[in-house]
Amino acid sequence: MITTQNKTSRNERAFSEIKRLSTANLEGPELLRRVAQRLGKAVPFEAYCASTVDPASRLITYGIAEGMDGEEDAESGNAYLDRIYFEEDLPVMNEMLRRRRTVQLLSETTKGVLERSLRYRELLRPYGFGYELGGAFVDGNLWGGMDLIREEKDPDFDGAEAALVKRIAPHVGAGLKAAALRSRATREQDTPEAPGVLTLDRSGKIVSNTPSAEHWLWDLEDIDPGWRHENLPLAVRMVSGALKHALSPGSDSDHNLIPRVRVRGRSGRWLALYGSLTEPSGDRPGETVIVIGPAKPEEVAWLTVAAYGLSPREEEVVGLVVCGFTNRQISLTLFISEHTVQRHLSNIFEKVGVRSRKNLLKRLYFENLLPSMVDD
Repeated sequence: MITTQNKTSRNERAFSEIKRLSTANLEGPELLRRVAQRLGKAVPFEAYCASTVDPASRLITYGIAEGMDGEEDAESGNAYLDRIYFEEDLPVMNEMLRRRRTVQLLSETTKGVLERSLRYRELLRPYGFGYELGGAFVDGNLWGGMDLIREEKDPDFDGAEAALVKRIAPHVGAGLKAAALRSRATREQDTPEAPGVLTLDRSGKIVSNTPSAEHWLWDLEDIDPGWRHENLPLAVRMVSGALKHALSPGSDSDHNLIPRVRVRGRSGRWLALYGSLTEPSGDRPGETVIVIGPAKPEEVAWLTVAAYGLSPREEEVVGLVVCGFTNRQISLTLFISEHTVQRHLSNIFEKVGVRSRKNLLKRLYFENLLPSMVDD
C-alpha cells in the first residue's frame, strides 16, 4: 500500500531527478524523453505526447508520441496536425499562457464533459484513452510542452500530480531554452546560402521545389524518396497548417497565428520557414508557397531576446532601439515619458548584461553569429 509519505518521497525524488536532467546539457527531444520516463515513476500514465516549440509562433518544431495505439496511423497524424492542433491545442495553450498557467487538466478544460473536446473525440477515445494532464514548459516564453494520458478506465489526475508537473515546468522550460540556444548559428562556406522554395497544391503535396529547398530540408531531418507526396518534414506541415488557419480563422485568436517557424537544423544553424498563398489564376487555384533558408540575424536576435526574459514592453523598446530610435522617439512612439524609456533601458541592460546601446546590439545581433564581436 502506498502511503501519503511514500508518495511525497517519490515525488521529491522525481522532482530532483528532473531538475538535474534539465541542466544536463541534453538536446530538446532527448530531454523530453528522459523527463517523461522519470515522471512516469511518480505520475502513472499509459501514453504521452511531447514537443519542442518555436517561442515566436508557438508552432511545433519537434514532436514525440509514445504509448498510443495507432500512433503510426497516418490518418490520425494528419487529423492532429491539420485540425486538432490548430483548432484546440494551440488555443488552449495560448489561454494557459495568458493566464500564466503551466498545467491544465482536460477535465478542467471541458468542465468535466470530455466529449466537448475535439482532441478527446478524435484522438483519445478511439484508442481507449480518457483523462489527460497537459504541461507547458515556460522560461520567459514557451519552449515546449507535454501531455500525459491515461486509459479511459483509470482515474483522473489528482492535485498532487498536477502540482508536481507544475513544479518541474520552469526547470524543463529552462532546459529546452538552453538546448535551443546552445548551438550558435554559423556561416558554412560549403553550403548554398540562397533560400529554397516549395510549392504545395491544395492537398498538401509538393508540386515543385528548388534544389536549395531540398538541401535545407535535409538539414532539418532525413527525408525519404517519397517526401514530395507524403511524410513532409514537421516544420513544413506546421507552417502550411498555420497559413491555412490564419487565412480562414475560426476565431479571433487565429488572427495572431503567424505562418512562420524557426528551427535549428542538424548543421547547428538556425533555419526559418515562411508560408504564403498565391493568388488564383484562371482555372488554377491558389497554391501554398513555403520559403526555407538560413534565419536572418534579427530573427536569431529575437531568440536571444526571448532567453533574457524581457517583459513585453522591454521587447518593444529593444525593437525600437534596433531601428535606431532615440529615447525621445521611443517616448513618442510608445506614449511614455523619456524617464520611463530610460528606466526600461536600464532594466534591459541589466538583464542582458551590457552597459550601452552599442553593446546591446552586439549581444543581440552577433552573439549567435560572431561571438568574438561581443565586447562588454
